[in-house]
Amino acid sequence: MKCAFCNVGSRGDLQPLVALAFGFRSKGWDVLLISEERSRGIAEEFGLEFRAVAGDSVGIIFEEEYAEMLAKGKLMAMMKETERRKKTWYDQALNDWVETTKDVQMIVSGPLSFHETYCVAEKLGIPWVPVMYGPLFPTSEFPNPFVMESNWFGWLNLLSYNFLYWALWMQQGSDINAFRTRLGLDPMTGRRGLMSVIEEKELLLVGAFHEIFIPTQRIPADWPSNFFFRNFVFVPRTPEGSVDTKLKEFLKNCGEVPLVYLGLGSMPAPRPQELMDLANNIIRTLKVKAIVCAGWTDVSISDGLENEILVVKSVPHDVLFPKCKVILHHAGAGTCAAALRSGVPSVCLPVMLDQFYNSKQLMRLGVAPSAVPFQRATSSQEEVVEAVKLAMNSDEMTQKAQEIAKRIEETDGTSLCVEKILQTYPKP
Repeated sequence: MKCAFCNVGSRGDLQPLVALAFGFRSKGWDVLLISEERSRGIAEEFGLEFRAVAGDSVGIIFEEEYAEMLAKGKLMAMMKETERRKKTWYDQALNDWVETTKDVQMIVSGPLSFHETYCVAEKLGIPWVPVMYGPLFPTSEFPNPFVMESNWFGWLNLLSYNFLYWALWMQQGSDINAFRTRLGLDPMTGRRGLMSVIEEKELLLVGAFHEIFIPTQRIPADWPSNFFFRNFVFVPRTPEGSVDTKLKEFLKNCGEVPLVYLGLGSMPAPRPQELMDLANNIIRTLKVKAIVCAGWTDVSISDGLENEILVVKSVPHDVLFPKCKVILHHAGAGTCAAALRSGVPSVCLPVMLDQFYNSKQLMRLGVAPSAVPFQRATSSQEEVVEAVKLAMNSDEMTQKAQEIAKRIEETDGTSLCVEKILQTYPKP
C-alpha cells in the first residue's frame, strides 16, 4: 500500500507531512512526498521518494525585488504577482497531480494543495486526509486570526471563518470546477468550497498542533468529532552521528556562556548583513554567543567576534534549541512547535501571515515578550536586544516554557494522528 503526502510551499509546509510519512512507514506503508521541485531537498534529506509537480509557490520571496517588498510588509503586491505567475504553470500542475498519484492508495494533504488533491482522490476513489497546521476550523468561541484579532460575539467569530473560506473559494472555485469537469466529476456547489465538503461529509480532518496553540487553550465545544488533533507532529529525533562537526565543536566551546539562536526558517533576509549586524549587537551587548541559521555566505562578522558566532545553512532544532537560552525566530508554525518542545523562551520576529498570530500566542502563553515585526527588527535593534535580555533573564518565562515542554512530551502527536487515520481508513 502506498500513501502520497502532498503540499506545496516552504519547508514549514512540508515538514509536518514528512513526520506523518515516517509514521506511516513504521506501519508498513510505502510513502512518497509530492510537491514542487524546490522541495526535493527535504525529501532527499529524510530519504523519501519524491515526485514533482509544476510550479514554484514560494520562489518569489527569494528574488531581491520581492524580498524587499516582503521586508516592507507589501504583501498584497507580492500576492498579486504570485497569482499572475501561477497562471503560467497551474494547468501543468493539475496534470502533474493526476500523473504523480496514479499508483497510490491514500492521499494525505497539506493546506496549500487541499482542493487539487481532494479532486484527484475522489477520481481515484481512495481516502483523502487533510491536515491543518493551526486552529483554523470554524468556531464561535474565537475569531479567525487571519481576519480579525478581537474576540467578538459568537456569530461574528464564526462569520470570520466562513468569510475567509468563501473568499478563497471565490478565487479558486472556477479553476477547481473546471479541473473537476476534466476529471469527469460533478462541480463543487458549496459556498465555502472544500470546507463545505468536509463538514457535510464529516471527513476526517487531522490537526498537527497541540491545544495550547488554540487562543483559549481549550478545545471549542462546537468543533466536531471528525476534527482530530492531540499534539504537534515532529520528524524523528536527529541521530547524534549526523550532527555537523562544526556545530558540535561550537556548542562544546560555549561552556557556561549563554547561547542565542537567530533564524528565519525558510524566510529570506533581503538585507542579510543587517541581520548579521543585529546578531553582532546582541553578542556584544548581552555577552552571549550566537548561532545564526541562514543560507547566506556573503556576510561579515564583526572583528573580535569570530569565536562568538557560528553561521550555518541549516540546523537540527531538536539538537540545538534545548541548549539555547533564547530562540529568536520568525514564528512559523513548525519553529514555534520546536521552540515550545525545547522548553526555552522565544523572541519572535514575524514576517507574514500566521506568524503574527503565532507570536501573540507565544506571548499569551508567557514564553515570549511582545514580538518585534521583522519589518522593523534591523532598524530598531535596541528593541530586539531588550526583548532578548528580558527573555534571557526571566525566570518566569523559563519556568512556563519548561512546563509547556513537559505537556508536549506527554503525547506522541505523530503516532496518534497516524493511528487515527489508519483506524478511519483501514487497509482493504
